[in-house]
Order: sequence, then C-alpha cells, then structure tokens
Amino acid sequence: MIIGPHAGSLAPKVTSAPTALAIILGGYTIQGIGFLVSLMIYAAFIYRLMTQKLPKESLRPGMFVSVGPSGFTIAGVITMGQELPRVVPRDFMGTGNGELAGRVGLIMGNFMGLWLWGLALWFFLVSVGAHWSCARRGRLDFAMTWYSFVFPNTALTTATFAIARALDGNTPIRYLGCAMTVALVAMWGFVVGMNVRAVVIRQILWPQKQEDRNEGGWKGESADEQRRRGGDGGESTVGWIARTVSRRGQGGPGGAREVRVKTESGQRRRQWRY
Repeated sequence: MIIGPHAGSLAPKVTSAPTALAIILGGYTIQGIGFLVSLMIYAAFIYRLMTQKLPKESLRPGMFVSVGPSGFTIAGVITMGQELPRVVPRDFMGTGNGELAGRVGLIMGNFMGLWLWGLALWFFLVSVGAHWSCARRGRLDFAMTWYSFVFPNTALTTATFAIARALDGNTPIRYLGCAMTVALVAMWGFVVGMNVRAVVIRQILWPQKQEDRNEGGWKGESADEQRRRGGDGGESTVGWIARTVSRRGQGGPGGAREVRVKTESGQRRRQWRY
C-alpha cells in the first residue's frame, strides 16, 4: 500500500525520464494490487459491521485501519499522475500519443484520488462514531491497537494534502490538512503517553494481561473448569482436605469418599474424592 506514494515521491527526483516512467508504472501496478485486495477485506469488514456488534473496546481502534488503503492510494495515484506528462515519451501508447497519454493520466489520477478521498473520510467518520459510546463511558482501556489511531490517519492526512495539490493548491483543503497534522501529532503524543502509563499500572506487559495472557507459566481456565466453578457459586477451592468424614454403610460411586473442602469465602462444602 505504500509503494505508490514512494514511487510518486521518488520519480520527481530521477533525472532520467525512462527510469522515472518505469518507477511510476511499477508504482501503479503494485498500488493496484494492494488496493484491489483491500476491497475484498472492505467487503468482509462492512458485512461484519452490518450483521454483528461492534468489536469489543480493546479491539475497536483497529477500525481505523480501514482508512489506510484509500489514503495511501490517493497519495500514490495523484503524485504519480502529476509526473506522467514530464516523463512519457512522444510515442507512448501509440504514435504521437505521448502528450495526450500524460495529460489523461494526470486528470484520471486526480479524479480517482478525489473519489477515494470521500471513501476514506467516510470510513474515518464511521470509526470515530464507533468509539463515541465507549469513550463517553470511560471503558476504553489502553491496548496496542491504540496505535491504529495514528498510522492509518497519517495516510488520510497525506491524502488531504495531495487532494489540495490536485485542485491547484486549494486553500481550505490545505488548512484542513494542517489541522489534521496538528491533531495527528497530538494524538501520537497521547498514545505514547498512555502506553507508558499502561506499563506502569500493569495493564500491558504483565502476565494474564492482554497479549501476555499466557506468558510466565500462567494457564487459563478451560471452558469446563469455568462452568464447574460457575456452578459452585463462583467459589474456588483454596485449601486441601480439611478433614475426611467416614460414613458407615455408605460408599460413594466407585469407592469414592465424601470429603469437606474449604473455599475462599471460608465456607465448607462436600464433594467426592476418588
């Protein structure tokens, strides 16, 4: 997804026109692969949003990833298209068609970028709206997915400046890009600060927390264990056998003995020991 923007930035710095043209054509090809594959993911993403609930709070920042493919494609097709008139040879795509092909490529790149800019803004607004409820209730604890607040929106900010350039330096859109840049830098600092705070208060990088749930020799309970514990009123056995009670003339199944065990709440209950 970032090959197109790189090609658009590299081509103006190459003095050889054939080499610059090869860079641009390669950038269009690889950018096309990335964006068209992302369309398949878009379909699955939208289908899930329509048929299921929103992702849980710790995973919800990942919704901003949907902004990235459109944003990077906008920056790529516009910057590469603006270089085409300079690098295409006279007989590119037919005798005497070089100048026309370059101009058509420039215009199509600008319009394609403008269409995708609207799509990127739509995904951005959907992602922001999905966070309103959990942020208002204070249920948005830090997770590593918070970095999705930064990287995909970098693509949208870059795309906004590319759109302003395509529209002959449109001043309001440039101001919008500057405001997005300031907000992006502030968000980057906020996410890094919350990352440090999460480490200090042991929300992350700690056994049984987020990505480290199974680290350090800890083992999660199986579904059967959870059901068994839930059937006991949420109490778990913390002590071994307090004493063994023998019953004359009564035997448990398979020669089992009835014993009493002590729970966390200090109560005692009976169960069979084999």
